[in-house]
Amino acid sequence: MGDENLGIIRQLVSQGSKDSEKKDEEDAKVELKSFLTYDVSLNDEYQSTNRKDEFKDTRSRIRLNSTFNFAKNLSLNGSFRFSRSNQASENSRRNALPNGGGDRAFENEGLFAEELNFVYDGKKHAVVLGKFNLNFGTAWRFNRGIWIYNIAENYREREKLGLNGIYRAGSSKTTGRYEFSYALFTNDRKNLDNSTITKRDSAHKSDANPGDTRSLQSYIGSVDIDFDFSAKEKLAYHFSFVNLAVNNRVSQVAKNKIAEQKAWVAGMNYKYPVNENLLLDGLLEYADIKNFNGNADAKQSYLTGNIVAKIYNNLNMTLGFARERQSVIASDSYNKNLTEISVGYTFRNSDLFKKLLFQVGYKNQRDNYKTSIESRNSVGFLVRYQKEF
Repeated sequence: MGDENLGIIRQLVSQGSKDSEKKDEEDAKVELKSFLTYDVSLNDEYQSTNRKDEFKDTRSRIRLNSTFNFAKNLSLNGSFRFSRSNQASENSRRNALPNGGGDRAFENEGLFAEELNFVYDGKKHAVVLGKFNLNFGTAWRFNRGIWIYNIAENYREREKLGLNGIYRAGSSKTTGRYEFSYALFTNDRKNLDNSTITKRDSAHKSDANPGDTRSLQSYIGSVDIDFDFSAKEKLAYHFSFVNLAVNNRVSQVAKNKIAEQKAWVAGMNYKYPVNENLLLDGLLEYADIKNFNGNADAKQSYLTGNIVAKIYNNLNMTLGFARERQSVIASDSYNKNLTEISVGYTFRNSDLFKKLLFQVGYKNQRDNYKTSIESRNSVGFLVRYQKEF
């Protein structure tokens, strides 16, 4: 559990009904399971066309996913995260410095609950009630390189309050396994969004963020299709549509331009064993957002493609590309392109850890603001420790 920080809904979708018959045969067992992921990363932005983008950045991240099974098919789930908080005041201070942002080390890191929910997980149906991340996209999974998933993180829908249902059908070994999910929700703006150690910048009602209507007016529908051609050859498709309602009474967007934010995403993940010692794992995903931030004149699109070669089950080589495009009528637009090449080695299954990853890589980022182009190169090093208990 928690191997890729999928969140409870994607975890339920990914595991499907493969253990459902076993669960039906077993008696209810009260137990607590947790999975800890601890990252330490060093990123050296050693060359840039903008001096402010040259610095060294060291940070840590902790993710703790816990499941308390208290009855048959019933559990209480929590996902707790310790990571850098997004503080606008700190970013503004750095941007005002004349000679760049300066080196950064373990700054503004805080602890908060990303998910907290009750789950019923049956053979054909699953229900999630509480705070959760949406089943929208998959390219944001953090186990594919060092940076390439960062672009897709921008459209990941996190920290929602509501109700999510899942219906399962088919078999991955014959006709394909189908997972249909649907949720009604609102943003968690002031209920379970507090952080400790470092205070996060909380959204205000006046921000009128899409999805922040304080009622279950926003919704999402998703379908995931999986085929298991063999023990290692697997094909998965993901499709999702989300509609985020807008509080038009407090929106800062012009009244005649206010519109609900609508987005869809389509992705494919194919794993192909070239031989017993080489597995190719390819992912391609596209996301499109209309009426971005409730503005009918704004739109965004994202494209992520990467391939991971897994050699002898321990060595991995990642080649990835990600692109973000944003356009606003009668305003500035931009394109962001990111390319990554990295290599890593994973130690597995000792008494001290389930996985211990060392990854090193090179990244190029190119930002096109139409009137100017900024480019930067960086190298990075990542250590990831994972333990199940």
